[in-house]
Amino acid sequence: MAEPMCGGISSQLSEDDMKRAVDLLNTSLENLSKGDGPSLKLVKVKSVTSQVVAGVLYRYTVDICQDDTVKEGHVEIWHRVWLEKDGTRITIKFENDENVIESTF
Repeated sequence: MAEPMCGGISSQLSEDDMKRAVDLLNTSLENLSKGDGPSLKLVKVKSVTSQVVAGVLYRYTVDICQDDTVKEGHVEIWHRVWLEKDGTRITIKFENDENVIESTF
C-alpha cells in the first residue's frame, strides 16, 4: 500500500503487499490445521483487499482445497502484529455453505 489511510480499503495492493497478504493467508491456514480446525490448502487467490483498522484487515476471495475438493470461499484475516498471543483472527465462509470457520491464534 502506498499511503495507508485509517479505515480506508485498498483494492490496489503493491506487489510486496500482495506477497505479504498471501504469505499471511498461507500461514493462517497452516495454524488453523494445527489446532482442531480443518486442513485447508490455498489453490488460488482471486482478489484481496486490505483495510487499516487497529491492525490490518485483509479480505480475500479464494479457491481452497478441502478433502480433495476445491471450493470458492471468502476469507477475512484481522492481523494485529503487536499482540504476541491471539493477534490473528481468521474467518472463512465457503460459497453455498452455511458453516463459518473461525479461529484466533
